[in-house]
Amino acid sequence: MQMKILVTGPRGFVGARIMDALDNAVPAPSLRNMDEDGVKRLVDETEPDCIVHTAAMSDIGTCERNPEASYRANVEIPLWLVRTGVRAILFSSDQVYSGCSGEGPYAEDEVAPANLYAREKLEMERRTLDANPDTVLLRATWMYDMPMYGVPNRGNFLMSMLRSAEVCYSSTEHRAVTYVREVANLIPKAVCLPGGVYNYGSESALTMMETALWLKDALSLPVIIRDAGPQHHLWMNCSKARAHGVRFHNTLDGLRQCIADYGLA
Repeated sequence: MQMKILVTGPRGFVGARIMDALDNAVPAPSLRNMDEDGVKRLVDETEPDCIVHTAAMSDIGTCERNPEASYRANVEIPLWLVRTGVRAILFSSDQVYSGCSGEGPYAEDEVAPANLYAREKLEMERRTLDANPDTVLLRATWMYDMPMYGVPNRGNFLMSMLRSAEVCYSSTEHRAVTYVREVANLIPKAVCLPGGVYNYGSESALTMMETALWLKDALSLPVIIRDAGPQHHLWMNCSKARAHGVRFHNTLDGLRQCIADYGLA
């Protein structure tokens, strides 16, 4: 029998792709205006085998301007989901490495959040694991995709490169970007991970400018690429997840797959 998976944020950038990838996914209504009792009622009525929680307030500036709403979305609601007793797979962020002093790539225990959103994500990780050590936390990289019909397509690396006349990327910042459909397709393997925190996405030793220049050449794009100057590395070591069979393409191979999927070349 297939596992029934309750997906939060089913119309969002990540959640919609997960709904598209899984036959056994059940969409959750918005949790934004629910209290803890409402969340528990939803889970009791749905009776899922597992929860995949993608909903969040992820824009760093919006979090800073709305700290109460941000804390509710990024800390309290995930904690309420875990307290229902159903196993939860929760999305976190590579932003927890935003204040790290080393060059990377960063392993899961090398955290140093440098903004409110990152601090909330780290608190969420720790509190949900305290509530249920079987919880799985997936620290995602910056993700990209082409637009999906009827679903918001957040600003992302690929679309900026395709639509902008000029972009700025750092020649010093080492950071991977990940094809979001690969993120969605690997969820069945993520559901089987032992409880804990995992870096979840592509790896790359390239700088963001090197990645942008590669894509410009691969698609013969007319975009002008300027150096954004020194920026902090957000470069993750994903060997922990890979040891459990969760294997992503590296950044360039992920881009090649996306290009092939959409016939962009």
